[in-house]
Amino acid sequence: MKRPLHKRLGRAFRSAWRELRGQRGVFDGAGVHRLLLDWIAQTRSADEEVRGDIRMLRARARELGRNNSYVKRYFRLLVTNVIGPMGIKLQAQVWAGDQPDSKANAAIEEAWNAWANAPVTVDGRLTLRRFEKLILKTVACDGEVFVRLWRGFEGNAHGLALQAIDADLIDETFSRPRRGTQNEIRMGVEIDAIGRPVGYWVWDSVGTDLMRERYFIPAAEMLHLYDPDRVNQTRGVTWVHSVMVPAHMLNAYEESEAVAARIGASKMGLFEKRADSLAGDLASDPRPATMEANPGTFEIVPDGYEFKAWEPDHPTAQFPAFIKQMLRKIASGFSVFYNVLANDAEGVSYSTMRSFALVERDDWRSIQQDFIDMWRRPLYAAWLGMALLTGSLKLSSRDPSRYMAVRHRPRGWQWIDPEKEAKAAVLSIQNGLGTRTGFLAEKG
Repeated sequence: MKRPLHKRLGRAFRSAWRELRGQRGVFDGAGVHRLLLDWIAQTRSADEEVRGDIRMLRARARELGRNNSYVKRYFRLLVTNVIGPMGIKLQAQVWAGDQPDSKANAAIEEAWNAWANAPVTVDGRLTLRRFEKLILKTVACDGEVFVRLWRGFEGNAHGLALQAIDADLIDETFSRPRRGTQNEIRMGVEIDAIGRPVGYWVWDSVGTDLMRERYFIPAAEMLHLYDPDRVNQTRGVTWVHSVMVPAHMLNAYEESEAVAARIGASKMGLFEKRADSLAGDLASDPRPATMEANPGTFEIVPDGYEFKAWEPDHPTAQFPAFIKQMLRKIASGFSVFYNVLANDAEGVSYSTMRSFALVERDDWRSIQQDFIDMWRRPLYAAWLGMALLTGSLKLSSRDPSRYMAVRHRPRGWQWIDPEKEAKAAVLSIQNGLGTRTGFLAEKG
C-alpha cells in the first residue's frame, strides 16, 4: 500500500535537507555542508599565518597609503587623534615622603623637554613629536616598527638617540628551531626558552643585494612596536589588512566611473556606412576613421557614412549609494566614524555626531594608552638612566627607580557643544560625580 503523497513528499524533503545540511554539530558555524564548502578555515599558529603573507600585505598597505585617499585619511586621523598637534606631554609625579617633590619634578620635566624638543634621531632630523608621528603611522601601515636605542650617543648631552629600522630589514624568512644551547629564531626574532625576545637579526641593507649580511642587535637595545592579534604572535600585521580589498576595489571603481563620465561629457560616437552608399572603404579615405573624445570638437563625416552618437550614462544613479556603502565598510574596518572618514556631514544631527564621537574617542584613547605602554614607558626608562648617568639631569640620587613616577599625558578633545558640555560638567562636579582635574584631563 502506497503512503499518502504528503508523507512521501515530507520524507523526500527531510532527506534532501539532511543532504544539504551535511554533518551537524552543536554549533552551526562548525557545520560542513554545501552552503559552507567555500568557507575555508585552517588551524595554524599565528606565525604560520603571518609568515607567508606579511611581505605582500606590507607592500600593498604602503601602496594604499600613497594612492588611496581614504586609507591616507585614516593615517592622518590616527596621528592627529593619538599624538595630536602638541604631542604627548610628560608630567613628573615624584613624591618625597607625603609631599610632592617639586624640585625633582621640575628638573625631570625641564631635562625631558630639552631632549624631546631637540632632534632625538641619530641623523639629527626629527624631534620626539615628529618621530612619534612617524613610528605610529608606520605601525599602522606596516604592522610594526623597530626602534634602536643608541645609549652613550655623543651627538647630544643626554647620551641617548633613536633610530627607526624598516621592517623589511628584519628578515621574516629567517627561522631556525632550537638546538641544544642555541635559541630559536622566528622570522628574524631570536627568542629564549620561554618565548622572550633575546635579539633581532637585521640586514645591513634593503633590497636583494646578494652581498648583504645579517647582524645581531640585542633586545635590550631594540623596541619592537606592534599590536598582536593572537597569542604567541612574533611579528605585526598591517592594520589595513581587513579593508585592503574593498579599498582597492572602490578606488578602481571611482576611477572607472570618472573616466566614463568624462567620455560621456565629450563628443563620442560611431561612423556607420549607409546602405545606399557607393563610397569606398574607410581604409582608402585619407581622412582619419577614428575620433578622439575631446569636448568641443567636431569631425567631418566621411563620404557615404553617417555619424551615430554614443552617450554613456555615467556616473550611474546607484553611484552615490554604492560609494557610501563601501565607505561604511572601510570605516568599520578602521573603527572610525564614517562621516569623518568620508568628510560627509550630510544629514547628521548633533545627537548622532556626539554619540559616534564619544565611541570613536574611546577607541583613540585605547590606542593612546597602548602607545604609551609599548613605547613611552620603556623610552622614558632608557632616557632617565642615561640622563642620570651623563649628568644632564642632576637629582639627589642616581637611582632611576626613585624617579619612575611620571604620567604621559596624551592629547584630549574639545567638547562638541561647549555650552551644554560645560553645564553638564558643572552639575557633575557639584553632585560629586566628577572632579575639575578629571574634566580638564579629558580636554588634554
